[in-house]
Amino acid sequence: MTAAKKDILQGWKDIAAYVSRDVRTVKRWEKQRGLPVRRMPGIGRANVYALIPELDRWLSADTEISEAAPVPPPEIPEDAPIELAAEQAPPPVALIPHARPGRAWILAVIGLVLIGAITAFAFGLRAHRRSLAAATVPPNLSRAGHTVKYSSKQPGVDALYLRGIYFYEQRTPEGLNRALQCFQDAIAKDPSYAPAYSGLAQTYNLLREYSTMPDAQAYESAKTAARHAIAIDPDLPEPHAALAFAEFFWDWDAAGAEREFQTSIALDPNSALVHHWYGSMLTHEGRFQESLVQLDLAQRLQPTSTSIISDHAFALGLSGHREQAIEMLQSVISQDAKSPAPHYILAGLSMSEPRNIGRFLSEMRLFATLRHDPDTLRSLDELDRAFRSGGEPAFWRVSLQQEERNHPNKRTVGMVNAETVLGRKEDAIRDLAQLAADHDPGMIGIAINNIINPLHDDPRYKAIIEKVGIPHPGDR
Repeated sequence: MTAAKKDILQGWKDIAAYVSRDVRTVKRWEKQRGLPVRRMPGIGRANVYALIPELDRWLSADTEISEAAPVPPPEIPEDAPIELAAEQAPPPVALIPHARPGRAWILAVIGLVLIGAITAFAFGLRAHRRSLAAATVPPNLSRAGHTVKYSSKQPGVDALYLRGIYFYEQRTPEGLNRALQCFQDAIAKDPSYAPAYSGLAQTYNLLREYSTMPDAQAYESAKTAARHAIAIDPDLPEPHAALAFAEFFWDWDAAGAEREFQTSIALDPNSALVHHWYGSMLTHEGRFQESLVQLDLAQRLQPTSTSIISDHAFALGLSGHREQAIEMLQSVISQDAKSPAPHYILAGLSMSEPRNIGRFLSEMRLFATLRHDPDTLRSLDELDRAFRSGGEPAFWRVSLQQEERNHPNKRTVGMVNAETVLGRKEDAIRDLAQLAADHDPGMIGIAINNIINPLHDDPRYKAIIEKVGIPHPGDR
């Protein structure tokens, strides 16, 4: 029997991760319950693999799995160092919650991800370490990932949920679509199963970033699914975090998002997802010290998550430590070449002063390739030709032309960026005001967009920032 490479799990660790158990448990299941594990002939029993379709059939048929108590994960000491685990390749997973890619998103990417030069060195690494030392680390901090909070009475539903989480954590277009299907199948079997609605909410929040799903569709679907999960089980922490994420990045409701995040943390202080997404919100508010604390906690809880490490590096770069952030991201890429998140953040870091347009184009090309986005690749080709022939001024002129061509009746953050760099300040202020009036989601990253630094002294810019409701780092 043969299978596509994407349907093969190599080694005990991957098999255990897929069924959300530890290695010892899956080895026992193979001996006692017939878990379908295969071995390469003539190489020895240590070289094992499993076919995902076979595991799916086994999980669906074995109803005892839904009722089996999860094995508690090992604890991590509170003073454990935070570092990339070189001996463990992270699973293919990013989110970069702050990302907002779309067809004509090149400059919107710059606007959302770029480094705030005014605040770049306001928060030094020494202050960051002091804040970590003073942070309250949740008791019994563990490597816990997602676990089923209660068991469905319908056979196979828990297994569908766990498989959905497995695919969700891959943070790829294919993985997220498979996760969506798993959660929908679980709901079809058991409409009262809150974890599956929570999984839907989490997945929709990422589909706008890792695929080409429109923001409005993704965020509104996420809010609907999260509220449904909360109505069924208000004590489940993940849907509160998923709702908070959408409220902040789509509704601009920072106060409401803060309340939902605090509810999530109170329900489960050891949730990596909650600390991760809360840290992302804090990053976009320019609260870098607090953000780094939350992302450090998330990384302690889930140290092999590409998406958490990537967002940790993003916040570190925003706080003035770009080289350290780049080193982290390059380490992630060396272990997980399929994740688009590190390339996206590296592209943003390359646009901080001094800018490296060539690096930006290269990293964005890798990001678009991994996202399967041919429209973006064509835009990048045009920008690359302009840069090679006329340098950075030509790059910005073509960037503005692309934005105006792709959005003839709409203003974008990309237009504001290009207009600012090209010295068209009045146009930039006018378009920024229009974006705020239109409630454009790209405005949520305006406080950490250093390209528009020349606008900061203009009273009209300050009035626009106040309208958005996101505190500006320069005001602290």
